[in-house]
Amino acid sequence: MIGVGERIKRVREERGLSVEEFAKAIGISPKKLEEFEKGISRPCDATLVYISKRFNVDYRWLALGEREAALV
Repeated sequence: MIGVGERIKRVREERGLSVEEFAKAIGISPKKLEEFEKGISRPCDATLVYISKRFNVDYRWLALGEREAALV
């Protein structure tokens, strides 16, 4: 099973966004996004909720990896 950082990266790539564009869209620095995607740090729940709402992604899939076909 892939980690939360890899799922965030998948959302970003499926939307065709660069690290800079995605980071700006969710209000964080590109460096912090790269840390999330590489598994160096984990986003807080508020960030995961925001990503799920902003990009129409199932929160349980994004945060926990449940329901693999959750990208809309």
